[in-house]
Amino acid sequence: MAQVVLKDIYKTFPSSPREAVQATSADAQREAQKNAREDVRKDARKGAQIDLPAGSVLRQINLTVDDGEFMVLVGPSGCGKSTLLRLISGLESLTSGDIWVGDRQVNRLPPKQRDIAMVFQSYALYPHLSVYDNLAFGLRRTRLTATDPSTSKPAPRRPAWLESVFTSLTRPLPHPFRYRSATEDQIAQRVRSVAQMLQIEALLSRLPKQLSGGQKQRVALGRAMARNPQVFLMDEPLSNLDAKLRTETRAQIVNLQRQLGTTTIYVTHDQTEAMTMGDRIAVMNQGEIQQVAPPLELYRRPANRFVAAFIGSPPMNFLPVTVKAGQLVHPAFTLPLPSGWQQALAPYQDQPVTLGMRPEHMTTGQQPGSVPITVTQFEALGSETFVMATFASDPTAQPSLQIRVSAEQPVQIGSTLQVSFPAEQIHLFDTLTEIAIRPE
Repeated sequence: MAQVVLKDIYKTFPSSPREAVQATSADAQREAQKNAREDVRKDARKGAQIDLPAGSVLRQINLTVDDGEFMVLVGPSGCGKSTLLRLISGLESLTSGDIWVGDRQVNRLPPKQRDIAMVFQSYALYPHLSVYDNLAFGLRRTRLTATDPSTSKPAPRRPAWLESVFTSLTRPLPHPFRYRSATEDQIAQRVRSVAQMLQIEALLSRLPKQLSGGQKQRVALGRAMARNPQVFLMDEPLSNLDAKLRTETRAQIVNLQRQLGTTTIYVTHDQTEAMTMGDRIAVMNQGEIQQVAPPLELYRRPANRFVAAFIGSPPMNFLPVTVKAGQLVHPAFTLPLPSGWQQALAPYQDQPVTLGMRPEHMTTGQQPGSVPITVTQFEALGSETFVMATFASDPTAQPSLQIRVSAEQPVQIGSTLQVSFPAEQIHLFDTLTEIAIRPE
């Protein structure tokens, strides 16, 4: 188990074959690192919004994953989260930056020396090997050291080539007559322990083609667990499963991680997975980390408009409003603000800001300050109903609103509802920077 530290990580893919050849030299990599950092300093001095150059997928990534923590990287497709995972594992080379696993800097170490296990989206099982041999494969490759039970010291071991010869010669014989080294006995013990933990003991003799999707995923997890690495990396391991199996496997992964206490970095584009699995979540967009926080903090205190829109389903509603004398003014309504907003909004007097309101925080029913809306569409889910609507005073106004209402509330397309915006549940964002504005 180990802490993982990412410091000033940059990754740029060459945009041409010529650049790819040039980028292989150490001098070119050092020059790229220098130029990338200088670009960030210039952008920071100018206060400009950073745009990624062509071929750049990650920029200025700084992240610390604590020992034993379950960290989730979440973001839309193409934001760089899988690339970041491949950089940590050593499957991709850094453009610049440092990666630390425990007290070791692993930038230049090959994947097999980083003591990291990775679970892929496609399972990556060996089709010609049984479940047992798939679980044992990594242990055999790392040459697990056997110990003498009576002394707890390394047991005498024959040369690897001699053990291989004995094993090959006796493999056709009945099981009791096959040669088994002390190392193979220890591997068998580890494999069966992992299989029992994952409840796949009955599957050890099967081939991958004889397994269901959920069983394949458990075998892939078991292969990573069997090595007892310092860090688990998981790249969207549940995306190929159906909804019910995804929910079951999600809970199983969380329970196993807590039981093992292994540092885990999990990549997903599904915010439900992120919210239910992670100790902390790193939200990524366009190659940059937007916010790192526990799940409920992301939901309640998003750092910017992107995080507010990405976390939560359905997404947050955003409306353009103007700050005037302690009120938010919209063409369809006026919303008085508590006194705690006064200082935060002082620089925005008579200026536009963006109002954010989650569908589940809006209330329906006739009350002071309520606004009439017209239902344009609705989705009845049984336990709740999601309503899409426009303001009755201006049906052509964009964007439309999404509201969550009780399943018992009758809703029809074209009907009118009265909705209110509770002032204690609103979010405000700077129109230009999209950074959240916080009350006192």
